[in-house]
Amino acid sequence: MNPEEYEKMYNQENAYWWFQGRKKILFKMIEHYGLLKDGNARVLDIGCGTGLILQSISSRSIAIGMDFSRKAISYCRRRNIRDLLLGDVSNLPIKDSSVDLILALDLMEHIEDDEGLMKEIYRTLKPKGYILATVPAHQYLWSGHDEALHHFRRYSKESFWKLITGNKFQPVKFSYVISFTFLPIFLFRMIQKAYRRFIPSTGNPRTHIIILPRFINSLLVHILNLEGALLKHINFPIGISLLCIARKKS
Repeated sequence: MNPEEYEKMYNQENAYWWFQGRKKILFKMIEHYGLLKDGNARVLDIGCGTGLILQSISSRSIAIGMDFSRKAISYCRRRNIRDLLLGDVSNLPIKDSSVDLILALDLMEHIEDDEGLMKEIYRTLKPKGYILATVPAHQYLWSGHDEALHHFRRYSKESFWKLITGNKFQPVKFSYVISFTFLPIFLFRMIQKAYRRFIPSTGNPRTHIIILPRFINSLLVHILNLEGALLKHINFPIGISLLCIARKKS
């Protein structure tokens, strides 16, 4: 990730619709599937970024965050998070079969060897432990946003399913998410691609954090909150991201 993106994320995460709406979806899934075991779960958030999700998880479980970026770790500390590791998520400094839940939220696309990462996750999870993972979907949505975040790929439904099931995990929830806003984001990316085709961009690529009027931002948060409620009962056929909750086979 470009270094300036950490500051942008940290400054926007507590209000911006994408971060807050996604957080609501994630915690609805965590609560629905009982992943925190009434506060007794040992949780590892790998690629914890600036700590938005980790901060809430830490108040409900025994949680540790890990990231390769010193800047990310520094922003976590600003949130008064203290249980942090600096290191490479592809080589987790964690004992075998010692963790109940691993969070890999928008992480796997940053790792060139995602198969190796899955093997590390499998090694560190307890038997019947869980992974909660999200990844960006649809390679045709690739844009400067992905370049600014140093992604290696976006995933198809098939490739993400194969990554999970091919590494001895049993999915219990597998769905597209950020679905209700798919169409406007799709149109924005297509228009941007057409624009870049005729007018090549100069300078470093940037993420697509577009500041919206407050009432629109609030409306989008409520829409994603509704999506999270529906996700307890159905899977969505399309979306900007893919979400998977999977259990380590004993």
